[in-house]
Parts: sequence; C-alpha cells; structure tokens
Amino acid sequence: MPNLLSPLTWPANWIKRRRLQTAEPPCALASCPGPQSLWQRFQKRHRPNGTFLQEVFYCQPQCLETALLGQLSRLRVLAPPSQPPNRIPLGLLMVARGKLSHLEVRAALEAQRRARYGKIGEWIEKLGFATEQEVTTALALQWGCPVARSFDPSVIPSPVIPLPILEAFQMLPLNYASATDTLYIAFGERVDHAALYAIEKILNCRTQPCVAGRKSIARQLDFMRQLPRPSDVEFGPMTDLAEMGRIASSYTARLTPEQVRLSRIGRFIWLRLDVRAGGGTSVPPAGSGQTLARSVARRSASGSIPTNLVFRLSTDSARPISFTRNERPLGAPQTP
Repeated sequence: MPNLLSPLTWPANWIKRRRLQTAEPPCALASCPGPQSLWQRFQKRHRPNGTFLQEVFYCQPQCLETALLGQLSRLRVLAPPSQPPNRIPLGLLMVARGKLSHLEVRAALEAQRRARYGKIGEWIEKLGFATEQEVTTALALQWGCPVARSFDPSVIPSPVIPLPILEAFQMLPLNYASATDTLYIAFGERVDHAALYAIEKILNCRTQPCVAGRKSIARQLDFMRQLPRPSDVEFGPMTDLAEMGRIASSYTARLTPEQVRLSRIGRFIWLRLDVRAGGGTSVPPAGSGQTLARSVARRSASGSIPTNLVFRLSTDSARPISFTRNERPLGAPQTP
C-alpha cells in the first residue's frame, strides 16, 4: 500500500521545496497588506521586488515608501550633534611646542576677529607665523590622529562619499583596507566624529580619521569637482519634507534598489541606493549580504551600482510631518 501512494507524495514534496527556495523575509511594515490579486502573488513568487531599508526588509514599493517617509521625517528634525570642545586650543598647543609665541597667537586671534571668517590655523599661516605642515602637525596632536603626508590621485578610492558632503566637512577618502574593512578619511580642518559615525552607517564599514594639509585637501576637492559624478544627485536647500519624500520615493520606484541606507550628516540627509546592474532586484538570503563598502571596492565584479541622493537641508527649523499610505511616488524624476 505505501508503494502505491508514493507517486502521490512527490508533488507535495516538490511544492514544499519550491516554497523554501523562493521564500523571502517577512515584511517589516506592520500594516503591510501583502499581494492582493492572483497576478501579484504570482509575480511576487517568481520575481521578488522587495528592498532592504537599513537592513530591514520591505516586500513592495508601497511598504518601502511608508518606511522611507518615516525615516526622512525623523532625520529632518534631528538636531545636529554639538561639537565637543578641543582638549587644548591650537594656538596654545603650538606655543607649548615652541612653534609660536604668545604675541603671535594674539595677533592671529585679532586678525581672525576682525575678518570674521577662517580658522585660527589659517590665520597663523597667512600671517607667516608657521608653515602649513607645522599647523597640520599641531592639528594631528590636537585630535590624536596620524598625519597624511601626501596625496596620490591614483590610489584614492572611488568617490563613495558624495562630493557636497566632502566639501562641507573638508575631508577626503584616502584608502580602503579590505582586510580590516576600514575606510581612511583625511580632514583638513576639524575632525568630525559624528560625520564619521554616519559614514560608517551608510557604507557599513569602519572609518579611521587622519589629518592632512588644508590646502592639499582643497586642491584635491577642486580636482574632484571637475570630474563627472553621474551617480550623485543633490537637492536643496530644502524646507519641504513632503517634497523630499516624493523625490526619494520617485527614485526608489524607478531604480528598484536592493538596499537603501540613509543617515543625517550635518546639514545633509544622504540616501544611498544600491542598484544591481542591468535593472531588477533580487532578495538575498538573510545573513548573507556583503558589506556595502566591500561591494564598492568590488563594484566591477559584483555589478552593484550605487546612486547617492543628497538633500541639503535649510537652516530653517520645521516640525515633523505625518505621512499616510495614500501617498504614492511621483513619476520618474528628470535627469539632473
């Protein structure tokens, strides 16, 4: 009798295996309606179109849009972290090292006060009291970081960080160490640890700061400004949070990224859309995703193309806006 029933069991076993192979993580949205029609269920089974937002899976564009709008609303009203005070002022540090006198420090402070712009180190250089290298060495001691002695454009990693953010913080990615999953970033002025933390969240890697000459950083950023940046799109200054949500939803609906990460960096909100080359998305198994920074280093091999959306926030304060599921993405955005 069991032998007679065995031919009837293989279809059930095949269906069970098929479900396990095509299974995807559950949607993180509590109000997710799931696929409604028979065609949507069939399409979802054979061509998953879900996206990971901050390592959390959302099964369809409507669910992703709702979660994305909530994240933008939270980041929009997030107060920028206050800068911690320096352990010792730069002028006093250079006096202690015998590079400046008290009179020279006072003269530099007075020139800075009258001009109402610039850092104290910049005025020390302008007045000829110290060289750029001496000021850079003092900055490295002030922040407890090593000094980047030179720049080689041939070894600087591809622009994984949007240029507007690099210019705002006067920083430059120097090198990526795949063995330790560490991105080394040089600062020309103040080392901003809050920015480093946000970059770590976006790129999913470690960051290590160092200090370089202010003029060297400015020259390299000016060179990068002349290069095409097709993957970076900047908007702003913006005050309308609803408009930011519509723009972000339009890009996600058009590009259907595999992974979306976003973070607040100073006056910017940075969205990184990781899109598989050739269009279309696939849902990777849980726990098997490769870090985004490593994906950037192996972009040519993996075929993953990042798109960066940068929203430059206005200095005007705004209240958070509540969004509903009734909102839909606009049409595909025009090419900037």
